Amino acid sequence: MKKISQYEGNLLNHVETLYRPGERGLAVTLAEALGCTISDTGFVGDGDETFLAAHPWRQDLDVQRNVFYMSPMRPEQSALEARLRAVAYADPLLADALDSYRAIARTKPFGVPHFAIRYPSGDEVREAATRVEQTISSQASGRAHVRIFAPGEADAAVGNLVQAFIYQDIIVSGSFLHGQLIELQSLP
Repeated sequence: MKKISQYEGNLLNHVETLYRPGERGLAVTLAEALGCTISDTGFVGDGDETFLAAHPWRQDLDVQRNVFYMSPMRPEQSALEARLRAVAYADPLLADALDSYRAIARTKPFGVPHFAIRYPSGDEVREAATRVEQTISSQASGRAHVRIFAPGEADAAVGNLVQAFIYQDIIVSGSFLHGQLIELQSLP
């Protein structure tokens, strides 16, 4: 099978992620650091910007399969995010709970909502994680945290996988307030 479109069974089709106003370039930088190829879908939502497709496999640029989309956050979500931030920082208990959630997402990400990209080798997982760490830290310091788990390590959840978890708030498929995990994984 050379392309996902040739697969005849059910499969996960796409994930839609959002970026904040003015952060389209940063979202593209993150996706490219993950090793994705970006294409423009030509689809314009409610705003002026078209949706972008991030393809994890550069040999298959089908904008409808094996892809995650990146689109601008809608004004309604922007208003909701602003209100949630205000409430979270005004309530010490909620602020502490949010800090605890973020700490777990950065250090023990198993069981925290995420989407995953599969790589051909453990070395490629490590290379992508390093690219993300270096690229994003130079452009958006403190907004991406990388944790790598390798077979045989005490904290590894699955003994035969190399996994890198990237906790960030540049693209999300939910709320920017609690961020988004992206898992990179491969057999060693």
